[in-house]
Amino acid sequence: MITKVTIIGFGTMGRAIGNALKKDKSIKIFIVDIEKKEYAEIKNSDFVILSIKPQNAKEAIEDLKMKGLNKKTILISIMAGVSIEKIHRLSSHQKIVRMMPNLGLSVGYGIAAWKSANLSAGEKKKVKNFIDKITDNFEVKNEDDLNKVTAISGSGPAYFFIFAKYLTEAGKKIGLTKKEVQRLVSKTFSASAILSKETDYSSLVEKVASKGGTTEAALQALEKKQLKKTVQDAVSSAYRRAKELSK
Repeated sequence: MITKVTIIGFGTMGRAIGNALKKDKSIKIFIVDIEKKEYAEIKNSDFVILSIKPQNAKEAIEDLKMKGLNKKTILISIMAGVSIEKIHRLSSHQKIVRMMPNLGLSVGYGIAAWKSANLSAGEKKKVKNFIDKITDNFEVKNEDDLNKVTAISGSGPAYFFIFAKYLTEAGKKIGLTKKEVQRLVSKTFSASAILSKETDYSSLVEKVASKGGTTEAALQALEKKQLKKTVQDAVSSAYRRAKELSK
């Protein structure tokens, strides 16, 4: 049986979702360019994925409403800060899922959290099986949890990228070439991500940080600069902003 999926918006995330779904031969994908507004297959779709910028939500969803959604179609939104209630109000559609994926999806290492509304137990199972084809995922209990997820995994890649950038700059400052330090940082981060699957972070830190050694000296400098509080403040700021956008 063929599952028909329409993806509205084909930017970075829309393309990543499409590429993940293309691997399953039982899925037929239709792409909608929001500028051209060609919604031919909307009424026949099992899933419609809103992969657009939040600022385009009102116009796109109202266009979608005019074209008509099948009552059985499950509408999945990956827009940050656009609530299920708002999507329902703009679309008059009942079966809605909000999903928060992250950039790792584009390289096959993503994770997403999602919250559904007005789905039966069978439909929830159908959604879970569908999202499993796209990325690692789990359902949260409350919609506000999606704002918390956004602050950790949605914004999370940027936290790693900025730390990698600063680490690269520090390496150059002590005399390594740009090419050398970028290679070192990239391989170190990749290996660390793999190692982190084995045990908890505290134990891993202890494995690297010998008493009186170089790593301990570096960690003491980070503690002196209150790195822990800085990270907590960053996540709290992202969470607050996500909540503001939701309102």
